[in-house]
Amino acid sequence: MMVAPPSIALPSPAAPMPRFRTLALLALTLLVGSVVVVRRPQVVFQEGTGDDRIRIVERSDGVRELYLGSGRGRQTALHPSYPERLELPYTRVAMAGLALVPADGRVLFVGLGGGAMPRYTRWLLPEAHIQVVELEPRVVEVAREWFDFRTDSLLQVHVDDGRAFIEASVPGSWDLVMLDAFSGSRIPPSLATREFLQAVATSLAPNGAVLGNLHTTLPEYDAMVATYQDVFPEVVLLDVPLRRQKILVAGPESLLARDSLLARVRALVSRTDPGFRLEGLVRGGYERARRVDAPVLVDGDGTPPD
Repeated sequence: MMVAPPSIALPSPAAPMPRFRTLALLALTLLVGSVVVVRRPQVVFQEGTGDDRIRIVERSDGVRELYLGSGRGRQTALHPSYPERLELPYTRVAMAGLALVPADGRVLFVGLGGGAMPRYTRWLLPEAHIQVVELEPRVVEVAREWFDFRTDSLLQVHVDDGRAFIEASVPGSWDLVMLDAFSGSRIPPSLATREFLQAVATSLAPNGAVLGNLHTTLPEYDAMVATYQDVFPEVVLLDVPLRRQKILVAGPESLLARDSLLARVRALVSRTDPGFRLEGLVRGGYERARRVDAPVLVDGDGTPPD
C-alpha cells in the first residue's frame, strides 16, 4: 500500500513587521540629523566704495579672502594660522620664481594684498631678503589686522608707488621682482609699459628675473606679452590650471629654458618641501611665449598712469 508523503507546511508571506518600519524611520532620522549645516561665507570686514572698497570674506574653513575695489577677483586667500599653505592656484604656480633665487637672495614684491606670497616666501626661504612695496597704507593695516601679516629684519614693507620705488632702486638690487599689483581688476597701466619694464630690468641682478600675474581675459593681454618681449631676451608662460591666468617669467634665456628652469625647481624642492607638486605644475604648464602681433605699451599712449 502506498503511503502519501507527509505534507509540508510552507510559511505564508509574512506581512511587514512593525520593527522594520521603526528601523527605517530611525535610520532616516539619523541621516537627517547627521547633515552638517555648512556656514556660508561671511563678510567680516568692509569699508569704502567702488574702487576704494576693501572687503574681507571668511569661509567656513577659516580661510579669509581679500577683495579690493569693485572687481570680483580675490587678491588674497589665506588661513591666518597656516601661512605656509597657499590657497590660490596662481600663487602656487608663481612660486616657481623662487627657484631662480639664491637661498639668501633678494626678492621684491610689488603689491601686498593680504601678504600670502611674501609670508610663504619668508617661510620657504628663511635666509632671503624680502621687500614689499604697497601703494595703499590701509591695505598694509588690513593685512596686519586680518591676515596676521608681520614684518621682521628680513621681511619689510614700504608704503610707496611701486614704479617710483623701482625707478629709485640701485641697479642690480633684486634677484627676483614679482609683480602682483591690481587696480580693481586691472593691472595699473603704469606698471605695464616698456619704460617701466626697462626700469625693472635695470633693477635686476645679472641673472635676475621678473614675474607677473596676467589674466588672459584682459583686452591688453597680448600687448603686455609683446611689451615684455620687447625688453627681455626670454619670456615664458606658466599655465595656471583651470584658470584664465598665466604666470609670465622674463629674464635671461639660459635661466628660463625649460630644462634649466625644471632643474632649478628640482633643486629647490630637494632643499625644502613647498607643500604641493611645484615641479609638476612647471612641467605641465611651461610654454615659451610666441611672438604676438600686438603693440608695445608705452608711457603716454593715452592711458593715464595710476
